[in-house]
Amino acid sequence: MPALLTGLLVSGLIQGKPLSPSPLRYFWRRRFPHNLRTQVALVIASLSFVPNLVFILSVPWILADRQLSSEGSALLLLWIPLLAVLSALAGYALSSMLLRPLTLLARELAHLETLINQPDRWTLLLRPGDPQEVLILRQALAHLLRQIQSNQRQREAFTATLVHDLKTPLIAFGHLLGALKQELPLSCQERQALLDRMLEENQRNLALVQKMVEVYRLERGEIALHLRPCDLGSLARRVANRMGSLARERGIDLGVEGEGWGNADEAELERALVNLVDNALRYARRAVVLTVGPRQIQVRDDGPGLPAPLEDLAQPYIAQTISIAGQHYPTGLGGLGLYIAKRILEAHGGDLRLVETGSQGTTLALVLP
Repeated sequence: MPALLTGLLVSGLIQGKPLSPSPLRYFWRRRFPHNLRTQVALVIASLSFVPNLVFILSVPWILADRQLSSEGSALLLLWIPLLAVLSALAGYALSSMLLRPLTLLARELAHLETLINQPDRWTLLLRPGDPQEVLILRQALAHLLRQIQSNQRQREAFTATLVHDLKTPLIAFGHLLGALKQELPLSCQERQALLDRMLEENQRNLALVQKMVEVYRLERGEIALHLRPCDLGSLARRVANRMGSLARERGIDLGVEGEGWGNADEAELERALVNLVDNALRYARRAVVLTVGPRQIQVRDDGPGLPAPLEDLAQPYIAQTISIAGQHYPTGLGGLGLYIAKRILEAHGGDLRLVETGSQGTTLALVLP
């Protein structure tokens, strides 16, 4: 019973839930160390020392019918400090042995703090001999570190591409404005060509900024849907008309076929479809077709096919140049478009699905629930 009461008292203190009110909590925080190994050592030492101390002090009452000699009383009193030392040593040894896996993990994490500006060097090795709970913790932390490293590399690559994509049009703007400012004798056709080029660069910048705004909104979960029956055929034709000028500039036929209805937020679904059509027009050779059916719209192009799984491409921070059929394509805007479309469909409870891909083209489907 004394050991049980002592264990409840000390464990309550360790957990920060003392049995008495705030004065004892204040005393614990001020006087006792916050090192876990020392606290566990104190618990073990207390569980060993206190019951024995109670027993020693109870000996005179237990042997009430016998008179202890002075030597016996002295030995009992000398045994108390020796018992305290033995209990402390046992507590320290056992706590060190029990908490060794956690201590090593804490040292490795403390070492990672010194590499805070070098995420590529963040590694956490697995130790198969650790207890199961510590091994699970190590695996979770190692996975988290790998995820942070991957996100960091993607963001750095994307930032570099974003800066490049913004800098190129701005440089072009500077040259075009400089040419206009010099008041050179330009013909109407030359002046018109300069203005067209400026508008083109401006549209490119606006498209990039708009995609970044949409990604930021989706990452923050700021998407409120207003679902109602939607004529998918009418929506597809509206998007085709909207993207028609871009298709004609690139010499690509953009068509719509089929009819269908679905329950969706028409504005958000149109935004997803525009992003997919924009991607298809970027990679298509001659034609892009929107095929409408019940609760879905398929976007089919005759391009070279996807260079990687859809899940890998539909990420917000992919910026490296990829090679498809011997040609190099920047994936920054393409990855953003796929990511935007996928998140919008997932918000509806649907999905962005890869129907087929290959050297003859790619078909993606916006599927509503």
